[in-house]
Amino acid sequence: MRDGSDGPGPSTSEMARDIVVALVQSGKIHLDPDARKQDEWLGNLFKALHQKIVVEGAIELLVEDQLKNFNLDDLRQLRELLDAEIAARS
Repeated sequence: MRDGSDGPGPSTSEMARDIVVALVQSGKIHLDPDARKQDEWLGNLFKALHQKIVVEGAIELLVEDQLKNFNLDDLRQLRELLDAEIAARS
């Protein structure tokens, strides 16, 4: 997973966009006929998906790192940082 870097694989923004497109194409979500409401709703969905991908990616990286060098205090500190980031974005 990458976000803004030139690493392998899609960026988090690309993944979020692809999920939104797939949901619309599958018919699992229905778009509002009012384009302004539709744009706002899709924008909010994109932001929520992007945040979820970023947070889950951070947690995945944390787990991998913690398995290598398990330190409970570091885990608590990172959890506090993630909680603060999630609260700030809400």
